[in-house]
Amino acid sequence: MEKIKERAGQYEVSVRNTNNGYYEARISAKIGGGQSTRLQKGGKTIELAVLSLLIALENYILNYFNNGIITTKIDNCVSQKLVSSINNLGIVTPEITAKTLAIVNLINTINANILNTIVVPTSNNIIPFNNTQTSISVAERTDLIENNFSLTTTSKKKQEYCIIEDLAIEWLKYRKSLCEKSEDNPKPLSPKTIDTNQYRLINDILPFFKKNKILYLSQVTEDCVKDLLKSIKSQHSKNKCYIVLNMLFKYAIEKNKATYNPLKKIKKPPEKIETGQEYDEDDYIEPDEQGMWQGIFEQDNTDMAILFETMLLTGIRPEEACGLKWKALDLKRNVLIINNAYKEWNIYDENMNIIGHKRGDGPLKTPQSYRSIPLNPKLGEVLLKHKKEQQELFKKSRAIKDRHRKWSEDEYMFLGRNYHPYVSATLTHGIAKFCDKYNLQRITPYGLRHSFATYCSENGMEEIVLMKLMGHNNFQTTQKFYVKVSTKRKRLAMQEAYKVVFYERKAS
Repeated sequence: MEKIKERAGQYEVSVRNTNNGYYEARISAKIGGGQSTRLQKGGKTIELAVLSLLIALENYILNYFNNGIITTKIDNCVSQKLVSSINNLGIVTPEITAKTLAIVNLINTINANILNTIVVPTSNNIIPFNNTQTSISVAERTDLIENNFSLTTTSKKKQEYCIIEDLAIEWLKYRKSLCEKSEDNPKPLSPKTIDTNQYRLINDILPFFKKNKILYLSQVTEDCVKDLLKSIKSQHSKNKCYIVLNMLFKYAIEKNKATYNPLKKIKKPPEKIETGQEYDEDDYIEPDEQGMWQGIFEQDNTDMAILFETMLLTGIRPEEACGLKWKALDLKRNVLIINNAYKEWNIYDENMNIIGHKRGDGPLKTPQSYRSIPLNPKLGEVLLKHKKEQQELFKKSRAIKDRHRKWSEDEYMFLGRNYHPYVSATLTHGIAKFCDKYNLQRITPYGLRHSFATYCSENGMEEIVLMKLMGHNNFQTTQKFYVKVSTKRKRLAMQEAYKVVFYERKAS
């Protein structure tokens, strides 16, 4: 029978059942000369919550001592109340027992270091555990503890009891902190990167570990990682899961919570398997059909249709197209300046669970993505016409006036429902509907980018120029993933090849 104690005194562990089905373990403590603080940790079971709390308590005591905050002897009642409260909860497990005893020994060691004496802790120092199946004894210390003794040498115990789910939350919070720009972090991460990391952990990595009853970091072996990657069907997902898990272990090693990275000897899965065929072979518009598509975009004359035509004639990414503002249209230099992206990212609670979504401007994908693209004359005409229509809309629309919005060069070029910019996910659904509406081949928003690269390549554009226009740092990326071989090009090559064969046969 589970016993839950929802209120407790100082140094006593209490547990409460939260509304979302989780348990939260708490403890209030004032160690040595430090200030009183309250620690709390959650878990899907009482045991997990208490074990997480004990790990946090051990780290708290270690950090306080190593930073010189603990200056007086820790009262013996701390250990006694800690063990007694766990006994009262009736949830003693081997892991909880071991971690509790580790904390007791840690307190004894700190006291010995402060008093510069030899301490021989025995089981008399604490109240014994009620669980008769668990053998409890505090190992005797017979070694002299010097004044310069470091208490950071418990890495083995840390990794043995480091819960994967807790580490994942801690790592995600750390990654999220890197999204803030500062002097120490001049190149912040994109919030979308955190969303990707969280998605892989929640949907692929942690479910596999839970299914296979892998709770602690020390249980993750090379074979375990190989089985995880084998269980994932999508090659893209295999690649991303490897990257996330590798970063997680590197973080754990840096934080002294692991001593070995099981991914070190495992080769990273490629993002896509080389099959001898082109990637997404049909996800582009043939160069000789692009004029027809432009005509349909202009005929439709909606913001989304003009956005699609802009992508087709510039090759910009979906989030770059969504983030275009009128000030990016530089008619003096006759270029389109790509320096902003409009994105949607998640909002998280303290446990990195998604609780909402946010939209706004964000940085571009890479430093090379910041670029200027010469305006196609046809696109220049289309955008100027669209600009005048949007200005008229702002003058006449009551809905826009009710929002107290006035048109300016800082306004987004393309506005969707409720006069807000689009996001990439909206474009994915939008282009599918557009293709069906006009009975066109199905393509994706990135298919428009592929189409631009293919058109430029087949019309003799230099590799380095196309690379710069695409916002890449090497042409291999452009060539491998974006430039397609059109049907016309294949046909001409075949004709040329068979012409040679024909003349060779005639000559013989």
